[in-house]
Amino acid sequence: MGFKITGLDDLQREMTLLSQVAEALDGKLTTANFDPYDQTSVERAIADMKLAIDQKVSGFRSSTMVDNLVAELKQKYEEDILARAAAARLTDGGKTVGGNVDQGIFRQIENTVNDLRSAEFNTFDRHIKKLSRLLHSETLEPISSALIADVDLDAWIKSGEATQGGMVGTATLEWPSDQQKELGLVILLIDRFARTPDAAMDFSHKFYYAGNKLTANVQNMAAQMIVPFARDYIEHVKTATGTIEATLLPVRSGPAARKVFIVHGHDEGARESVARFLEQLGFEAIILHEQANQGRTIIEKIEAHGEVGFAVILLTPDDIGGMKNSDDLQPRARQNVLLELGYFIGRLGRARVCALKRGDIEVPSDFGGVVYEPFDAGGAWKQALSRELQAAGFDIDWNVAMKR
Repeated sequence: MGFKITGLDDLQREMTLLSQVAEALDGKLTTANFDPYDQTSVERAIADMKLAIDQKVSGFRSSTMVDNLVAELKQKYEEDILARAAAARLTDGGKTVGGNVDQGIFRQIENTVNDLRSAEFNTFDRHIKKLSRLLHSETLEPISSALIADVDLDAWIKSGEATQGGMVGTATLEWPSDQQKELGLVILLIDRFARTPDAAMDFSHKFYYAGNKLTANVQNMAAQMIVPFARDYIEHVKTATGTIEATLLPVRSGPAARKVFIVHGHDEGARESVARFLEQLGFEAIILHEQANQGRTIIEKIEAHGEVGFAVILLTPDDIGGMKNSDDLQPRARQNVLLELGYFIGRLGRARVCALKRGDIEVPSDFGGVVYEPFDAGGAWKQALSRELQAAGFDIDWNVAMKR
């Protein structure tokens, strides 16, 4: 009497699939370039590595054995990148390789800017003064002085004030297309705020209005103006001085997928606005409910369509919540949106995730380093999102990005 041992047949199919996946993963997966002193840069390299592995196995069906192999490979390469970064920091001793700029001052600028992002209005003064001192330190003074030469700050502010309509917060700034002039304007603003703290309160109220609270306005200004300034200023200094930072892996061989996953709640208008804007910039907007279910659960659909180069998280006031037994309830985003925010930070890295928030809502405190950009009616979020996409390595058509 004969009989069929189906369990062994299943195992044979699994082993064949595993062999095919292993062959696909054999050889060069991707190449990456990172700054071992910049946590965001290291995380970006890890995210690129994970994305490359996912792309290699995307054509194969999922199974427990395949998933375990992929997970182990990702963990191995993540540990390798982290070990290489740590070794570079120990070997290099905190100095640049070539050039004459101590990388320590870059870290001081970044740390001070992070302090500004969370500063209360009564502590803003201390951090902005420190940032001004750093920008005019002995090392950076020649570069900063060259940037502010021939820049008319007062005329630029006056031009922005002239756009003020009947509602508070409708004034807009016309940023120059020349990045060096833009950097010069922000340096002059920082210096003015350091001399006269009230000037920061007035400026943020006019151009970065986020409500009647002074703290909300200055934090909004720090997130939208000072954070991108610090990033662009550091890159400018590196270029101007010929600074070459320790690099352990070669430059990436190709760009990340020009696909952006949009995580959203109940605000369909916000979702459509972001999707249409991304399409105008030449990206493919991935919206989960527009994708076929194919009998999958929600998380399976997210995983299936997670092979993207960037994610936009829309934090809109769809729910309310607060501490147990407390009457102090605050608007907040839906819980699934927060879950997916964490998922994409883990999958892509913080540098490839931008959170746009509408109104004065509660935001997670655990995701340090995540910039929450205001989703404003005036359209400034478009430039903020474009800057984040550009920083993630994508080409941006600024003629489209600057349109309101």
